[in-house]
Amino acid sequence: MGKSIASVCAIFILLACQSDKPEAQVRKAFEACRQAVEAGDPAAASAPLDPAFQGPEGMDKATARLFLLGTLRREKVGVTVLRNEVTVRGNEALQEVDVVLTGRSGGLLPQDASHRSFRLRWRKAGSDWKLMELQSLDGR
Repeated sequence: MGKSIASVCAIFILLACQSDKPEAQVRKAFEACRQAVEAGDPAAASAPLDPAFQGPEGMDKATARLFLLGTLRREKVGVTVLRNEVTVRGNEALQEVDVVLTGRSGGLLPQDASHRSFRLRWRKAGSDWKLMELQSLDGR
């Protein structure tokens, strides 16, 4: 009896995940990246980058991974989301976020904090959303 209840619960969980609206799926993908950055995990933070990813100043996927590896190795980064707007059209999504980024190198208190705004362009690839482009909206 216990196994059948567990199986039914597992099926409902899978169906609930599949029934997420595309906007919620994009927000989940972004949240997974945010959590990975805060956990200091560059592999997980760069996992949703599309092979054709384009970032600020011509950054490609390989450069973004190296940047995350170097940054997250030397300091702890905090990401507080202030605004998160997602618009989905078919298999593409645009997301605009305002965040406060904090950094500290070993101490308890942040050494640096900055308010940043970004535009992200996502593309659905199978059942996953892949980050195609990241633009800074503050000119940095």
